[in-house]
Amino acid sequence: HACLRRIQPTTHNPTPLASTVPTQAISTTMSFVVEKPAQIPIFIIAWLLIVKERWDFFPIGRTAGALLMGVITVVAQTLGTEEAFLAIEYDTLALLWGMMVLVEYLKDDALFDMFIAKFFINNKSLTPSKLIWLLSLSCGCMSALFTNDTMCIALTKTICYVCTQRGYHPGPFMVAIAMSANIGSAATLIGNPQNAIIAALSDVPFAVFLAYSSAAMIVCIVINTFALILWYSTDLQENTAFAAAAKEKMIESGMYGATGDDGTDETQPLVAGETGGSEDFTQGGVDTEGNTICCFLGPYTKDTNAKAFRYSLILAIVLTLAAFLADMNIGWTAAAGGVGAMSLDAIFNHKVPDRIFARVNWELLVFFSGLFIVIEGLQHTMIPGQLLDMIDEVLRVDNIGGICAFTAIITIGCNIFNNVPLVLLVGLATSYNEADGVDRPFMSSIGDADLAWILLAWVSTVAGNLTLMGSVANLIVAEEGKHYFEMSFTYYSKFGFPITIVTLYVGVAIICLLWQVTH
Repeated sequence: HACLRRIQPTTHNPTPLASTVPTQAISTTMSFVVEKPAQIPIFIIAWLLIVKERWDFFPIGRTAGALLMGVITVVAQTLGTEEAFLAIEYDTLALLWGMMVLVEYLKDDALFDMFIAKFFINNKSLTPSKLIWLLSLSCGCMSALFTNDTMCIALTKTICYVCTQRGYHPGPFMVAIAMSANIGSAATLIGNPQNAIIAALSDVPFAVFLAYSSAAMIVCIVINTFALILWYSTDLQENTAFAAAAKEKMIESGMYGATGDDGTDETQPLVAGETGGSEDFTQGGVDTEGNTICCFLGPYTKDTNAKAFRYSLILAIVLTLAAFLADMNIGWTAAAGGVGAMSLDAIFNHKVPDRIFARVNWELLVFFSGLFIVIEGLQHTMIPGQLLDMIDEVLRVDNIGGICAFTAIITIGCNIFNNVPLVLLVGLATSYNEADGVDRPFMSSIGDADLAWILLAWVSTVAGNLTLMGSVANLIVAEEGKHYFEMSFTYYSKFGFPITIVTLYVGVAIICLLWQVTH
């Protein structure tokens, strides 16, 4: 793969480089060499800026912090300008951008809202147990297709609203959203940012990844939901005192979702399309009445135009997923799906995509660009590869002990370094092969590379469920639902920590068992 070839030398030189380039390398022992030592503090500072959103003494944020340290990597001459541009994985950025555009069009067309209204808001037969099962399964499956963070944003406030209105405690449902979103997103290469990186770095076909990971995902969501119902059994009751108090507080404060004494909403409808009628098909607040298609078909009513766009958008998404399964380039296929949706919007609705561009998370793409450069610089210090050389025999994925050690070390690493930087560090690292006398990708040195990548994706994603701070998805749920229930670190982690250990290893066992059976 181009990215791996870019960072690995073709031969291994055991001679300490400090003897030939004293200003650029430090030999710590006879066999451990550190090149470009200036990159070490650069990486440490970048890590500190990433693990916390804002430091009081330097509130620059994760995105600007990663970009700043990426620029300093070049200024410090760890990488040249051309090397820095080559360090960026453009396939990953294309994949993230394309999926964000498709998701924004789904939101713009109110398809998410229609789904939520039909199955959650207007479904009066949902008991707390039925609701948590429906929520866990639907959130997990949709996260696999539309990313975990998107589903956490789409579901949290609405589910908290539904719970409060029906007298259910929102706490268990918030935990269910966060954990199911993470587990579900592990099933595909497009479910979350670290899987998108793995899609670009590895040669694992989309269909192969899906076959092994989806089986683990389904089983683990079922286990997780059963455990949720048992652990939070006292909160999974109707007409709870907490929900009654929360509802009264909402009414008094006039907060989102409150109702008056006559039962009527004091605010606007919760989701688009709740009021019914032709307003359901107004696109992005713009009336499409009388539009022609390609300047010569029509004009048609706004309902006809909107329905045609909706069905075309769904078809575009289906074709994009089919192209993934056909093992086409995953990044540029996703980008093609995004620009295809923009083209359909222009044809049917006569609208420029400015509103979609405004809602794309450009900060995430900038963050990844800076992080790619910083991690590439760290690879040039030779430290990651040499450290992994020391433990590569322990982490082998072709024996039970190695698989258990691999799962434990990646889990710990993800909760120290964050899952995205860790995946980049491990995925880009090279390992010295003594038999051949050459360096090769670390992931190929610990057993079957495809199995190693699949396990890395599973563990790095599900490990985020250990604690409330373990993943961005968890923090999104806590933030989105804070006006309904303050989900504390303890409330989440008392359940999340033990059950995540179970689901981690159960999922790994399922993947490895299926691998053994099929190979």
